[in-house]
Amino acid sequence: MKNKSLTFRIFINTFLVGTLVYFISASVFISNMHDYFEERLYSELEAESFFLEEYVLNSRLDYLSSLNTKNRITLIHSDGSVYFDNTVKTEKLENHGRRSEFIQASMNGSSRISRFSSTMTEKTLYYARLLPNSDIMRISCDQRSVWVMILGMSQLLLFMLVLAVIVSGIAASFLSKKLVEPLNKIDFDNPLATEVYEELEPFTRRIAEENFEKAQREELRQQFSANVSHELKTPLTSISGFAEILRAGGTDEKTTRDFATTIYTESQRMISLVNDIIKLSKLDEKSISLEKEELSLREICREAMECLAPQASQKKISVNLSGDSGSIKGVRPVIYEMIYNLIDNAIKYNREEGSVDINIRNMLSDNPDIKGRVILSVKDSGIGIAPEEKERIFERFYRVDKSRSKQNGGTGLGLSIVKHAAKYHDASILLNSQPGKGSTFKIVFQE
Repeated sequence: MKNKSLTFRIFINTFLVGTLVYFISASVFISNMHDYFEERLYSELEAESFFLEEYVLNSRLDYLSSLNTKNRITLIHSDGSVYFDNTVKTEKLENHGRRSEFIQASMNGSSRISRFSSTMTEKTLYYARLLPNSDIMRISCDQRSVWVMILGMSQLLLFMLVLAVIVSGIAASFLSKKLVEPLNKIDFDNPLATEVYEELEPFTRRIAEENFEKAQREELRQQFSANVSHELKTPLTSISGFAEILRAGGTDEKTTRDFATTIYTESQRMISLVNDIIKLSKLDEKSISLEKEELSLREICREAMECLAPQASQKKISVNLSGDSGSIKGVRPVIYEMIYNLIDNAIKYNREEGSVDINIRNMLSDNPDIKGRVILSVKDSGIGIAPEEKERIFERFYRVDKSRSKQNGGTGLGLSIVKHAAKYHDASILLNSQPGKGSTFKIVFQE
């Protein structure tokens, strides 16, 4: 089903509200008018009762019989028996002692009662008053019901309805266009420069933020493409050059072996780079479909340590693991890559015969802000990081020591993978480092 336009929605709602207001206003007007006329009739009946009181007290019933009035006059003794009625013979009337108007007038001095006819088109208004001689005078008249009044005013009401529909339609059309006009004028390239309703300012700010983020992403994408091209160009040029020499022939066995070693090293570096780029892309796109499971950080750390043992042994670096089991919910391959890169960096940028200390701590404090957190800490005794470089080390292809990174086969994407892996698990990264005194990376996993 096709969605209705905003203009149409505003139009139809405004139109319906206008029409509804008409019906409510008409109903209130007719009801108030009916109540007003009813009050007037009761007042007239009351005034007439005071006028006729003297004739009743003086036994001038003949005068009451000769009155030319549409109102019905009934006189009732205190025992409920009717002794005078100007429209019906009293012999035909039953005792009125149980009538509500008689009972209320006897108790309160006067009463006002209304009763509908069998067809509900008319109702009879009764005014009864206690006379000084203890008799009850009741005067009644007929009044048209609200429905009869509406029927009598049907032509006027129909005309007013048509007029209300036309006016509501015109107003709704005008208002819908005026309300939508600022939306149509929003400059999506520069939304903050457009004057909009106060309620729309969060919307335009959000668009501006998205535009800014989009521009940042595009800039990062261009930088990433340029960096990838640069990183691939160097080994490819090296491989191509050495391969060209080997193809020409004439090199001795030692030179051929050296060239082959260089080609192998550069190709492995390219494979590592491509693998890291693929990992980052998956984390960026959140295309990792594996479900989170209960993991032990201690167990994963041991696996990464075993894999990196040859590199640590080559530099005579001791790698130590301590602390708790560190139970978390996460995606195992992603957590492994994060821990592997942290330990790998700690070894690569460490000094000879240095150390890497890995600690896992469960925060079991009563403080609700930290209860249930798990902290993974990787501390090295390496070259450290200057304060001005701390904000940049998580950027892709950024290297603190470019010469050492190249020498160690680093791609410059390790810490970027750590950052994205932590973000994927809603974890935060803390860094404490001083040049020449090593670095400590802490990954704080939330509850």
